[in-house]
Amino acid sequence: MKVDGKVAIITGASSGFGKALAWRLVGKGAKLVLGDITADAGKALENEINAKYPNRAVFTVCDVTSKSDQQNLFTVAKKHFGQVNIVVNNAGIGEGKAFATDETDSWVKVLRIDLEAVILGTRLAITELSAAGNGGVIVNTASLAGLYPQMHQPVYAAAKGGVVHFTRSLAPLAKSHGIHVNAICPSFAPTGILVEAEKNFGKSFTKFTEDSRVSVETCIDAFVIAIEDESLAGACLRVTKEHGVDQYSWRRAKQPKL
Repeated sequence: MKVDGKVAIITGASSGFGKALAWRLVGKGAKLVLGDITADAGKALENEINAKYPNRAVFTVCDVTSKSDQQNLFTVAKKHFGQVNIVVNNAGIGEGKAFATDETDSWVKVLRIDLEAVILGTRLAITELSAAGNGGVIVNTASLAGLYPQMHQPVYAAAKGGVVHFTRSLAPLAKSHGIHVNAICPSFAPTGILVEAEKNFGKSFTKFTEDSRVSVETCIDAFVIAIEDESLAGACLRVTKEHGVDQYSWRRAKQPKL
C-alpha cells in the first residue's frame, strides 16, 4: 500500500520506533493518529509534526491495555481524517528484573502490553478495516527475541514469539479481506527498551547485545517495506546487522524416525 494520502494509527508513538516511524510516514504523505500513554511527549510530537506538516497529525492518550482507549484511536482517525488505512501496533515494554529471582507478578504486565494489546489492536483494526471495505495494512512490532532465545528477558521473548506466530497465522486475511498483516523482528536498537535493559541487567546484557545492534533507521526501513510491499502477508521482516532487512523463513524440520 502506498503511504501517500493514507491514514495511519501508531501506538507507542512518542518515542523509539513509533516516533521515528511517524516522521518517516508523514514525510511520505501520510496523515497520523499518534497514540501513547505519555501525554506530554505525545502532544509535543503532534506539535512538532504539525509545525512542519500542517494538520497532518493528531495525538490522543492511549493505554493499549484498555479496549476503549484503543477503540478511540479509530474514532479520532475517522473524525479528523475520515478513514483508517494502516495500523501499527508498536507499544511495548521490556522486563525490569531477572525472571529467576523476581518473585513479583511483573511478568503479567509484559504479556498484557507486548502480546495481549497487540492482539486487541489487531482485532479492532480488522473490524474497522473490514467495515470500510478497502483493505489495509496492520504491522505488529515483534522482535528478534521472538525468533531466538533471549536469556535476559524470557517473558519478553515469549510475548514477541506470540506476536510472530499470531501475525503469521493471519496471512490468509490478505486474500479473504484485502488486509495484509506483517511483523517486524528487529535486533537490538537504541530505543528506550534497550536503555532500560542495560540499566537493569548491566554489563552482561551489554556484552550480549553490543555486536548485534542495528540502527533505528534500518528498522524503520523494515516497517515501510511491511506497509508498502503488497506481496507480503503474514511476513516477519527480520532486521539484523549481518543481513539488514530480510524476510525470515522457517525451514521444515525433518520428521524423526519412529
